[in-house]
Amino acid sequence: MRANASIFLCLALCCICISQQTEDMLEGTQMCVIVQDKESIVANIPVPSFLTNGDRSQCQVKKAETEMLRCGQTDVYIKPECVCSFYNVYEAVYHAYSSCPDGAHSDVVTQLNCSDCKKYSLNNNGPCINGGTLTCIEEEVEVAPDITCKCPPNYGGMFCENKIENVTRICEKISNSSSDGLPNCALTSRECVTYSRRKRYAYKCPLVQASQNTKDYPLCMDTEDLKEVSVVDSQKTISVACASTPGLIWAVLMFLSSLPAFIHLLHIMGSIILQ
Repeated sequence: MRANASIFLCLALCCICISQQTEDMLEGTQMCVIVQDKESIVANIPVPSFLTNGDRSQCQVKKAETEMLRCGQTDVYIKPECVCSFYNVYEAVYHAYSSCPDGAHSDVVTQLNCSDCKKYSLNNNGPCINGGTLTCIEEEVEVAPDITCKCPPNYGGMFCENKIENVTRICEKISNSSSDGLPNCALTSRECVTYSRRKRYAYKCPLVQASQNTKDYPLCMDTEDLKEVSVVDSQKTISVACASTPGLIWAVLMFLSSLPAFIHLLHIMGSIILQ
């Protein structure tokens, strides 16, 4: 009986040590990652010179070769590339610009509606860029700056000017008290704080401009759910798993039924330590 109790006590102590070691290692998960959507303005076209040099004649023709926007009742027409162009519509500073003669400003974007842009602009696509397609919800009501384009995958914004990409950020564990004052990463791409699923652990994530190498770090939200921790050294990986609670209880009960066995075990352990 004493021998059996000693064996079970050894198992119980081992289980406790392993469980504690596992907990310590889980607590030591210092780095993790989050994945966020990042938007950046991508307009791979320069500001057209007709908006910056003040030369109205650059966009004017005297005779329309195709259907062009006419400047009032004059004989001047505006080239398609100068009607509802991206920067003309996107930048408020250019909203009042006109290539038409004085008194016949028919091309001012705040006076053009969506159907005008679709009819007279280059490729009938208005201010849409990056593969976006001009769509008119209320053709006669929407003025050019209110146009919304249909964007291809990974692009957004009114005129598809925003590129959307996944950015991976590496975050470092901090104390929960140190997270005070940091915005939640769900609300910002700047330096922020994120948490494990049940907010047991807090992690500070720095501002980054591009994805970082994850180095196989876990997702921050999953750090509480790790059931197994791998300790990697130069030669091998040791997997440490938690012991079962019922077996631990039974072993302790067996120990209590034979106290002398515990004393005997202490002698054995003491001898091993002194060697």
